[in-house]
Amino acid sequence: MALFSGKKRPQPDGEEQRYESARQAYFNGKIKIVTTERIEGRDIKWVFGLVASRSFSADTAFYGLINSALEAGADAIVGYRESVAFHPEGERHYTCYGTAVFLEPLKKTPK
Repeated sequence: MALFSGKKRPQPDGEEQRYESARQAYFNGKIKIVTTERIEGRDIKWVFGLVASRSFSADTAFYGLINSALEAGADAIVGYRESVAFHPEGERHYTCYGTAVFLEPLKKTPK
């Protein structure tokens, strides 16, 4: 996933905190994002549905997607995809999307 660099990009007023919160959630492992339809070793409890984000910045689109999933209370995004549309004027529109899911709690193994 070369879509994000970890560098901050300028955000509209009020969005910087959401961007940073999503960035921290991702790098701290609070939410899992996979391109597959399931997460190895975890069962999906139920599906919230499609979450998507679009922006002129790849980072903003990626972290916007994470924000959408976190705001829904999701634990993970499965089936992650990304695309970029190039317009004749030279603009790029980045889109990130996937399915927000809630995972079954991890089962504690007796020692």
